[in-house]
Amino acid sequence: MSTAHGHHTHEAPLGATASCASVALDVGPGRGALVLYPGERFRDHEIEISRAGSEHRVHTGVHDRLAANGARLTAIFGSLAAGEYVIWEDATTPAGTTTVHEQAVAEVQMR
Repeated sequence: MSTAHGHHTHEAPLGATASCASVALDVGPGRGALVLYPGERFRDHEIEISRAGSEHRVHTGVHDRLAANGARLTAIFGSLAAGEYVIWEDATTPAGTTTVHEQAVAEVQMR
């Protein structure tokens, strides 16, 4: 995704699956994690989020991750300050908001 903040589209190698990659979730006092389940249009791209009211964005890659019931697209933010976050569709379009609670993992199904 391109943004007005100088970020550029990042693409993962085609067919990349994070089947053996570990993701550390750092949750505890004041911190939580966010797992997004994006739609197919996000495959091989990155998703950006920002704290509500802030212009600073962070991003993570979208990967197929293997689970007991098969592969599923995910984007994982392993440690975030608790609070309200905007999930960005692209550089200017918010896709929605979610709340990250301390000591918890928020999960969001995207369209």
